[in-house]
Amino acid sequence: MLHNKDGRGRRVPRGQAWQWTHDIESLEHLGSILDWIDLRVSVDHLSLLNVYLDHTEITATKNEAISFGSKSQIYYSKVTLPNRVINMSLIA
Repeated sequence: MLHNKDGRGRRVPRGQAWQWTHDIESLEHLGSILDWIDLRVSVDHLSLLNVYLDHTEITATKNEAISFGSKSQIYYSKVTLPNRVINMSLIA
């Protein structure tokens, strides 16, 4: 989820959290999604919440080259619910 806690960004309305769900097709696809998240977090001043990746797959030796700049900025919250859920596998 991307959360606009302080209201500085304009893509997600102030105080809201939007969740995007993706079915990853390849590592290249994952890379482009992670790049998009990095950009949104920095440009729109958003907080990154509750990112879940298949831990076994993402930590496999074959995937060690995957980098994610916003990884250290992920917060986990059991109380923040998304105001909007966008399922990217349904968008064509």
